[in-house]
Amino acid sequence: MKRFKNILLVINDKIENETAIQKAVELSIHNQAKLTVIEVLDEFYNINHFFKSESSTNMLEAHIQEKQDSLHALLEPYRQDIDMDFIVSHGKPFIEIIRAVLKHNFDIVVKTCHQHGSLKTMLFGSTDMHLLRKCPCPLWIIKSNEEVKCRSILAAVDIEPSVYIDGKIDPLNLQILQMATSLAVTESAELQIVHAWMVFGESMLESSNSDYYEEEVDAWIENQKTEIQTGIEKFKVQLDQITEEIGSDSLHPKLHFLEGDAYEIIPRLAKEQKVDLVIMGTVARIGLPGFFMGNTAESILNQLNCSVLAIKPEGFVSPVRLGSK
Repeated sequence: MKRFKNILLVINDKIENETAIQKAVELSIHNQAKLTVIEVLDEFYNINHFFKSESSTNMLEAHIQEKQDSLHALLEPYRQDIDMDFIVSHGKPFIEIIRAVLKHNFDIVVKTCHQHGSLKTMLFGSTDMHLLRKCPCPLWIIKSNEEVKCRSILAAVDIEPSVYIDGKIDPLNLQILQMATSLAVTESAELQIVHAWMVFGESMLESSNSDYYEEEVDAWIENQKTEIQTGIEKFKVQLDQITEEIGSDSLHPKLHFLEGDAYEIIPRLAKEQKVDLVIMGTVARIGLPGFFMGNTAESILNQLNCSVLAIKPEGFVSPVRLGSK
């Protein structure tokens, strides 16, 4: 399935970029897509903000040209195989990257994760987290020491009855599944799908000395479990339809329907199954322009130690604007 036509690769010369480069090139070749490579000179942001002299402007222009030449040399081995363009800008990296997405309508952003010195316990640095919250298109953040080929992909979905629309999986979960199945076939990877479910209020109702009769509590719990199981059965039917559309006999997703909190279940499963890539949505509510990640999504990301492909719901509007400061 050819999904990407316009790919943005983020380069940072302070970290190892080779895996991200190879992944972006591979995606470009497979999808017959154009690849644009961007590097943001964040070290010049304050210089030009405070010192608007001719010498600082000349210094910036010279450095931009130097970086342009460096990017051309870095990507030269791949340029004969794909249509490629280059952007060198200066400013806050996450803002300049999102502005490029808004200006050029990129389908996906690929970059290496960037740990900051003060965040060694977390895989993703501050620029990564800003992009995970605010980048309007899919964002693939890759561990620098990861293999180029994914051996195992984990798609995290929410299939509670409340997220079904007219009896079908909502658009965000559908995007996640379509992306996961397509990449699993392309990468010849094992596909696993996880849904963490909980009965609302079960522990509180069972442990409290409330005025509810025991029969009412049991009926409430049983009704919720029935609804959850109904959602799971609907999901299985629609997953079969998605895999049939892919047209691959080798794709046999492994399903995990696990009781518990998603922020505990998903990172633990990713670690236990030695997952290379987690695909998940990173906006908690649909229909609120620029709404940041919810606590659950952010907690999951802070615990992961693998690459992540983050997807926004349809209609998401980034708080970053082309003309914003």
